Amino acid sequence: MATKAVSVTIDEHLLEYANAEVTAGRARSVSAVVNAALARRAEADRAADAAVRAAVQAVRSDPAAAAKVRRMTDHLLAQRESDLRAAE
Repeated sequence: MATKAVSVTIDEHLLEYANAEVTAGRARSVSAVVNAALARRAEADRAADAAVRAAVQAVRSDPAAAAKVRRMTDHLLAQRESDLRAAE
């Protein structure tokens, strides 16, 4: 896989963690630690997107489920509006 050098700013405590991983021999480099973390994040995002698509498809194919989602959404929006009014 092709790689490209970039410059990033990392929170100090995360850099300390990455350096510790390298020192302990659990990673070849700080770049390897960052790449592994980004790969896990990308996979989690893909899985979450797939789960949302599956849930939407399930609701679309079940009118009773769609009605339940509408009721829940209406309730949550009303509660949010009530909370905002109470905070004013």
